[in-house]
Amino acid sequence: MIHLCKRLARHKGGNATLLLALGMPAFIGGAGFAVDTAQWYMWKRELQFAVDQAALAGAWARTQSATRAIYSDRALQEFNANISTVSDITVGTPSVTLSSYAGGSNNSVTVSATVRDTLPFSSFLTGKGTTVTASAQAAYTAGTSFTSCLLALDEDDSGAVTIGGTSVLKAKCGIAALSTSESSILVDGNPDIDAGWVLSRGGIDEWFSTHTDDEVHDYLEGLFDPYANLSPPNPAESQVARNYYCVQGTTTTRADRNKKTTVTYTYWKGATWQTATEQVSNNKNAKKDYSTENNDSYVIVENTVVAGTTYTTTVVWTQTNNGSGNNIVWEKMETVVATTLSNISKTTTADLASVLPGTYAGGIKVSCATAFAPGVYVIDGGGVEISGQYAVVGSGVMFVLKNGAYIKINGGSNINLTAIQASELVSRGVSETNANALAGMLVFEDRTSTGTDRSKINGDSSTVLNGTIYLPNSGIDFTGTARVTSQCLMIAADTITISGTANMSSFCPPGVTEDTVVAKEVSKVKLIV
Repeated sequence: MIHLCKRLARHKGGNATLLLALGMPAFIGGAGFAVDTAQWYMWKRELQFAVDQAALAGAWARTQSATRAIYSDRALQEFNANISTVSDITVGTPSVTLSSYAGGSNNSVTVSATVRDTLPFSSFLTGKGTTVTASAQAAYTAGTSFTSCLLALDEDDSGAVTIGGTSVLKAKCGIAALSTSESSILVDGNPDIDAGWVLSRGGIDEWFSTHTDDEVHDYLEGLFDPYANLSPPNPAESQVARNYYCVQGTTTTRADRNKKTTVTYTYWKGATWQTATEQVSNNKNAKKDYSTENNDSYVIVENTVVAGTTYTTTVVWTQTNNGSGNNIVWEKMETVVATTLSNISKTTTADLASVLPGTYAGGIKVSCATAFAPGVYVIDGGGVEISGQYAVVGSGVMFVLKNGAYIKINGGSNINLTAIQASELVSRGVSETNANALAGMLVFEDRTSTGTDRSKINGDSSTVLNGTIYLPNSGIDFTGTARVTSQCLMIAADTITISGTANMSSFCPPGVTEDTVVAKEVSKVKLIV
């Protein structure tokens, strides 16, 4: 037997067949394992794609108010739409949850899912099925719209909005700048600010982060000029050339008046009343003397009168018989009126300018109490200068500034200007679409006008400005205050400087908010895991 084994060991025939037979189990096992591994990878790839799409769909749903509450349904809908081969072996319903990302709170959607199945070869070796798990996380930023009461339009200026001095700005209706400068919004001084939110395409002074709790959005995309596509109206009545002038006021004098009238009768003889020198006594037909007295209070009198008593005397001669020559008897009726004036008072109406819509070359410099009739006023050069000592009113008005025109308002007296409304523009021939867009515009600088730095508002508590001031080419200085009574005051200018003792606690009347959108932040979603 031993000899036989040695002979077989020395025999070399059939070695390949033997080696093949010995290696066949390993070859078949490797092939089976490769097939199962490919199946696992296919499961993983399809499952991962499905949870990726589900997480993105859930995140997008969270950015929209209409679908925010059903983000889980949207995620599962997308998951089921992208699962096919492994749909029958998915274990349960995928998990869809909110999670926090990068310091935020519930600002991402996480989706995880599992498949499990038994494959012939791997289960033969391991004795159990295979489980594959995949998860995805998508972070989102919901799109937001911002309004603002102050908007600087310059696109690259440092200090496009500058707030300084001891100014008070606590209106909580937003500050915004279109400038991309790293210092687009600056603070210079010790102001008291509660703006609510501060927006800029560029950088914002760190002062806001350290001194306020305002929302600060620097380097914000989506800021824009809400009036960029508008043009000022030019109705027919506004094309009429006009001049500003004041009509002089009038003075009225009043007094308490006592008027006493005394009438006496005497009789005289003579050929004529001029030569009647002989007085006749005991005339049986003589009339009796009498007097009357009247008192009037606060009656209009001549502006030149003074307090005291004045006397006026009138004499009437009448022939009383049929005599002739020196026998004619004349009646002399003498009336004396004593007028006493007391408590004299004078009232003078102010000079008044009643201004009509039209084109004012060289501007309007208010020099008396002024009433602006409703309509559009084209200021062709010069400016609208309103000083504090004169009362100025105007409801339903718009000032269009051309050729470098400006607006300058100083408080100190009653100033009440309210912007034109859509119905008033339509009645002047402006299309309804344009009228709705221009409604509420108080001052509109024409885009072809040369920019100026002469526009200033230095109002006080008696200054009422209702409407939008839009100066696309010019800066404006705000150093005082203003009140609003019927609509919000919105200032959009090339640059805005608030300084001195400016004080704006509200740009809108109670119960009204500024609704002019100046920024739209686009919703963003990204897959992070």
